[in-house]
Amino acid sequence: MTIDNLLGPGPWPRRVATAAVFLVPALALTVQSGYSYGAALLLVCALCSLHRWPRLPQDRWTWGFAAAMSCIGVLWLVLANPLEGLGGWDRPSKFAFGVVCLLFVSTAAPKPRAQFWGLLAGCAGAGVVALWQVYVENSPRASGFPTGRTNAIQWGNLALLMGTMLAVQTLALREHLSRRAVAMACVGGLLALNASVLSQSRGGWLALLMATPVGLYFLWHFYRRELWRMLAGTTIALIVLGAANHKVLAERWNVMEKEVLIYGTERAADTSVGQRLEHWRFAWEVGLEKPLLGWGMRGYLAEKEKRVAAGQYEPSILEYIYTHNEPLDMFIKAGLVGVLLLLLFYAVPLGMFWPTRARMAAYAGQAAEVRAQVLALRMAGVCIPLLYAGFGMTQVFFAHNSGIMFYLFMVMTTWSAVRGMDALYAGKGSATAAA
Repeated sequence: MTIDNLLGPGPWPRRVATAAVFLVPALALTVQSGYSYGAALLLVCALCSLHRWPRLPQDRWTWGFAAAMSCIGVLWLVLANPLEGLGGWDRPSKFAFGVVCLLFVSTAAPKPRAQFWGLLAGCAGAGVVALWQVYVENSPRASGFPTGRTNAIQWGNLALLMGTMLAVQTLALREHLSRRAVAMACVGGLLALNASVLSQSRGGWLALLMATPVGLYFLWHFYRRELWRMLAGTTIALIVLGAANHKVLAERWNVMEKEVLIYGTERAADTSVGQRLEHWRFAWEVGLEKPLLGWGMRGYLAEKEKRVAAGQYEPSILEYIYTHNEPLDMFIKAGLVGVLLLLLFYAVPLGMFWPTRARMAAYAGQAAEVRAQVLALRMAGVCIPLLYAGFGMTQVFFAHNSGIMFYLFMVMTTWSAVRGMDALYAGKGSATAAA
């Protein structure tokens, strides 16, 4: 009997939560605003059951993430672009509704395996969309449907994140899945990574490199006997992927080298890399003048225009209201206070999911499949803030609807699956007794 069967059909909140756990990753990159369907389902059901879930006890980590969401939502409200008018409420409202959805879904105990299948469907869908756009529609970059409407950087990085989450779940569950499911997951993961390459988003490469030490730690800690075999398999997969996209990778690398060289020698900031480097210089130098609370959005925009007009910085930085670096963007607009809140927004989910010795020991008496499933969810959960922190080095990810929605709802749905398993299995003896 599998874990999902042990949970049974359950009450309707469990069925809704299970659907959301599947839908958020399954549709995220395949249809326009695909990450919103599962989110909308949760919000509607949360509002329809206000008589129920507010009275249920919540875990301290759930309250911690709710507090982090609230703080970031208020911060985005304070930093709203004055030119947006009522549009300035768009981002803060997502965080407010996110808190409601979190408190609803965290007690619903969805079927944990739903996320694996959702990631598999989402990775395969993203891969097919990327291949279609680049090789059939002849688009210069894969960016999701409708073509040209989605930011290619956001889309490609989210494909990389989903591919990574699917990879770690497959690694953990490989002995408890059919050979066909493992093969499908391997193909789906490669398709997602290929979608990231075809999006030509170089920031994802940096994020993956930054996350590598944590990945090696997990392999050493949980899969030491198979470490070298897994590293060899990963290396082969990356070689195959690189060989299939050699031209794209070589061109993007050469362009990056050239743009860095030109900026370093001529201070030319009219290129992708040059504009980023110039914006970072501006954000750091000007941010140091008001390091505690920053300049605010209005002050940031005014000061940028003033200093560009004075010839201190290149005009190219006037094209964007964000600095292409999440911590630096917070630093210049909200100072060290904003940076600390951003780091907290990464750190709380990291603390929620990290598979500590004590957390895994609570499952010592359970069947191997149960232990593998909770480890799969926790490692996949760690991937979310870890890779988002990497993406933020070259992109203000939370300035985009996709960045906010995917982060909030992937964290909360993954957490709800973990909490459901903890309630059913942690510290309760054998799986048979729990059943």
